[in-house]
Amino acid sequence: MFNANPGESYTATAAPSCSLWKTWRKNLLLFCYQLGYLRKGKERLNTSLNTLRPALTQYNQLAKDIRDKTKERRSLLTEKKALSAVHVFRHRELAAKIAALTEDLEELRSEKNLLLASLAYSEEDAADKFPKDIAAMEQSLKRLEEQEQKYSAELDAALNEYAGLREQAQGFDPVQLYEARQAIRPGKEQEAENQAQQVYVEKYSPLLMFDSKKAVSRMLDEDAERLAVRRMVRQTQKEQQISNKGKRKNQGRDVR
Repeated sequence: MFNANPGESYTATAAPSCSLWKTWRKNLLLFCYQLGYLRKGKERLNTSLNTLRPALTQYNQLAKDIRDKTKERRSLLTEKKALSAVHVFRHRELAAKIAALTEDLEELRSEKNLLLASLAYSEEDAADKFPKDIAAMEQSLKRLEEQEQKYSAELDAALNEYAGLREQAQGFDPVQLYEARQAIRPGKEQEAENQAQQVYVEKYSPLLMFDSKKAVSRMLDEDAERLAVRRMVRQTQKEQQISNKGKRKNQGRDVR
């Protein structure tokens, strides 16, 4: 998996948040991508299990019904074979029951074959392979859930430490810090993409990385920060315009 370093130190000379951003945004992206990948895997397994579990129950019931009716039919055939010809009505009764059981068995076997065909199992390996496949999927699902808990905890810890480091940057100009982070953002996002591609190779998903970027943006409340920075910039510009007007007025008085 990824080798993120949430605790990597930074130099606080020009902009601690800028250095913080270099480490943290990349790591948060990787954590979010990993969690997204795990959750997609869980979704696929749950979808398969939601199909296979009831199908296995249905298969087991069909197999039981076939065994029971086969046993009953065999018993009736034995009785009929041993029955004296003088018992005409009993022969007819047994023949009718045997015929009905034969028809039921044909329907049950047909239903079972259709079920196995829909799940790509053969009659030969179904009884053994079917439950083993489900057990393997359940074990894989358990591992994914454990990994999800692990990475969720690491993501929460990273966000908490990020918040603490942001507090340390309160004394710096927020506009300059924001602009500095925006300047390095594309490069750090590309580093995260490259690392994810190296880990997942052909399983890498650009769409999942795109979703991870949006998730990180929401976690860091970047929309609100962007709007706040814009307001500060407009306020600074407005104050500068007022100051310039005052200077021009004073210069005009001096000339007169």
